[in-house]
Amino acid sequence: MSDIPCADAPAETPVDALALDGELTIVQAAAVRERLLEWLPQTDGRLDLSGVHACDSAGIQLLLALSRSLRESGRTLQILQPSTAVVESLQRYGLDALRA
Repeated sequence: MSDIPCADAPAETPVDALALDGELTIVQAAAVRERLLEWLPQTDGRLDLSGVHACDSAGIQLLLALSRSLRESGRTLQILQPSTAVVESLQRYGLDALRA
């Protein structure tokens, strides 16, 4: 299973972190995937999810795929400020233990 550490971070998003907001759902999956693919080559893996208000299995799949891609290149995904929707989805799919 992939490692998706989550951390409470300062109120401001770090400059090099990607902040996602809105939905991490099947409806937005393609657009979010494109944004993540653009971000992937230039990141250290910090992702601010404080603005996400909906997250379903498609959103979780995106996070797991992102984690795997980062790990393959020697980096790790760190979720900063996961919203309640993200935390609940991680719990729903049995991934709550991945929040560090």
